[in-house]
Amino acid sequence: MEKYDPTIEDFYRKEIEVDNSPCVLEILDTAGTEQFASMRDLYIKVKGSDRVPILLVGNKVDLEHQREVASVEGSGLAQIWGCPFVEASAKNRTNVNEMFAEIVREMNFNPEKKEKNYCCCTII
Repeated sequence: MEKYDPTIEDFYRKEIEVDNSPCVLEILDTAGTEQFASMRDLYIKVKGSDRVPILLVGNKVDLEHQREVASVEGSGLAQIWGCPFVEASAKNRTNVNEMFAEIVREMNFNPEKKEKNYCCCTII
């Protein structure tokens, strides 16, 4: 590419079903560039919770020949962090839906409340 125009932010809204519950995902794509790190930090808010849902995602799994982190290393880190681990590829749509479903499960996890009727989450 001769010229790269980084994403500042794109907003997406998607309705999906996770574990037989309708969910509305509000996805803010900040592209993660350091140039806009201060804007990203403004979007991230944790309110009234001691538990922060985390999902570790190994991206670009389609580029196996350029892999820098082994699956077992990702799994090990996820185990240390106490979170799920998914390897995904947007190019091949590998585990993309599963990634979003898994983060919804993490966001809705509440050991005191087993039944969930709906969910709504914001993913940054």
